Amino acid sequence: MELILEGHKDMGVAIGKVIKETNDRKKMIKEVMVPAAKIVKKVMKSKAPKLKGYPSFNVYRTAKMKPGMRAPKGMGKIYVKIKPGQLRKSISYFRTKASNRAGGINIGPRYKKGAFAKPEKGGWYMHMVQFGTDKVKAQPFVLQALLATRKGVGNLMKKLMAKRIAAGVKKTNGKITSK
Repeated sequence: MELILEGHKDMGVAIGKVIKETNDRKKMIKEVMVPAAKIVKKVMKSKAPKLKGYPSFNVYRTAKMKPGMRAPKGMGKIYVKIKPGQLRKSISYFRTKASNRAGGINIGPRYKKGAFAKPEKGGWYMHMVQFGTDKVKAQPFVLQALLATRKGVGNLMKKLMAKRIAAGVKKTNGKITSK
């Protein structure tokens, strides 16, 4: 879609006003990025693997006598029990100080805040599922979700951004004609 700005003698001033209006980070995140993030979140949740065959999985934490030393088998304190579907429930979109400065949104497991501050609730172990460990095979679901939503999310963001630009032009009392 091609947009043409009409009705202004000084196009530089008009374009400057449109850019100022459309570059509001808070509005950009709310109106363009959050709807796209909701789609990616939904697909990522659907592709997240679920613990099969076990009611829960114990994660042990032991004090080490020396670096690199392991606790004898069966010894050590249980740190947390991972339940089936826990990772899937913790996936959402959220913002951090760094993503606010950059004008972005993070999509992934929630932990460290609210109910997800408890290790038995959050998805703090997602990297172990995504990339695997020496005992567990990798189950890469994040890339699958991003590839599955790439075209649809890109088109949605283009459409929503065009709406933001059109709203910015209307605020400058200009007209938009599309070709």
